Amino acid sequence: MAKVRTAKISAEILQITSKITIPKWPPASDFPADILKYMKKNVTEKQALKLMKTNKYFIREKCPFIYFGDYVLLTQNYVHQAFSPPNVMNYTIKELPHNLGISGRLNIRKENLLSQFISKCVTCDLKWLIFINNNWWKIEKISYDDFKVLTSTGRLEKLDLGKTTVTSNNGEIIPYESLLDHTPALHYLCLEYNENLKLSQKFIEKICASNLEKLEVFKLPEYFKREAFLANMAKKKPNLRVHLFLL
Repeated sequence: MAKVRTAKISAEILQITSKITIPKWPPASDFPADILKYMKKNVTEKQALKLMKTNKYFIREKCPFIYFGDYVLLTQNYVHQAFSPPNVMNYTIKELPHNLGISGRLNIRKENLLSQFISKCVTCDLKWLIFINNNWWKIEKISYDDFKVLTSTGRLEKLDLGKTTVTSNNGEIIPYESLLDHTPALHYLCLEYNENLKLSQKFIEKICASNLEKLEVFKLPEYFKREAFLANMAKKKPNLRVHLFLL
């Protein structure tokens, strides 16, 4: 297994964490103190993070995950850890440990490593999620389970989904309006028109009730009723910037 380079943690976060005093004794609880001590000592990294959110006693002196950084790119064969161009570290999926923490931006150029990479992550606090779809790279679909993990903090601000579809375990395509349930902080959404996914009235209602500030839809067919769509949006969410592009 490769030695993974740890990304730099901001001075602001270090200042906050340096002031935290970790209690020496378990808190008052219905559980015996010995059980709480055992939990703190023996839980997995993911379990440790959940416990740390419940009480300061469970905070570990050593962080339970390796901070992998705020800019990660997945390609067909490698996971790229970017710090500042051209400072990039490349890893095969087998080289990575099972206690990574990521934040910031995740670019997915090929989905074949996505589920495996997610299984390596203890925490995932993304602000920007990009599925790269162009002449060279195509991401046809990802699983709904993976999407829910990537958006689990509810703090995603930018989603560039392109033409990628999100599917359930039985192959059902998840509609856009259902995906928006997992992205309450979303400000920017970019889609590529997909004949299997309609920009339905439910989708419009979800957009208008959201915090979205900009919507872009590419490769619309000639028959798409742009004027009606824009009028509907303008009536219900006049400050939303909508950009529609034909094929």
